[in-house]
Amino acid sequence: MTEQKKHNIWVVEDDHTFKSSLEDLIEMEDQFELVYSVNSIEKAFEGFATKRAPDVILEDIELPGMSGIEAISYYKKQYPRAAIIMLTIFDDDDRVFEAIKAGADGYLLKRSSGEEIIKAIKDVLNGGAPISPAIAKKMMRMLTGASSDKKESPLTKREQTILKLLVDGYTIDMISGELHISPFTVDTHTKNIYRKLHVHNRSSVVAKAIRDGLV
Repeated sequence: MTEQKKHNIWVVEDDHTFKSSLEDLIEMEDQFELVYSVNSIEKAFEGFATKRAPDVILEDIELPGMSGIEAISYYKKQYPRAAIIMLTIFDDDDRVFEAIKAGADGYLLKRSSGEEIIKAIKDVLNGGAPISPAIAKKMMRMLTGASSDKKESPLTKREQTILKLLVDGYTIDMISGELHISPFTVDTHTKNIYRKLHVHNRSSVVAKAIRDGLV
């Protein structure tokens, strides 16, 4: 039997206790491998030349030196396929949108349970965009506020439907099942949405959709 490929996980967290908890959590999962765990962005960057490329990066938003949000573009340039989940004690609107606009793929509060964190890693590996319920509620309230100032959408009705599902955290396969169309068709519509909204990844399209009141 072929051994299942493990997903490489990086941790960037300066709180020693929480960092140790994350390490233990990841090492308990057979499908994950903790490749690199450091307490600053600067040390994380040192791993670019020496460590295996991450599939998922778990990162604190507030770190000594460069912030987690500032680092996102560097990670995305070095590892375009890596997913970044921000772990933070903050749930304020500005930080959420800064992180999402910078390209973060998920945003979880540090008080999330170990089970929720593991589920978020699995979700993001499957194309999802995990967000803590408390943060999701704030985003929905902001979305409700933005709806009164909606911009005219350049999208077709089908694309608008798919955009709404993307904002809700659906994966390509989940959208395929929900709309009874093939994953290839969903992927094609998604690429058209990205092109029309001038974005390049899922987190950016979610941020733009909410900011511009497109859903």
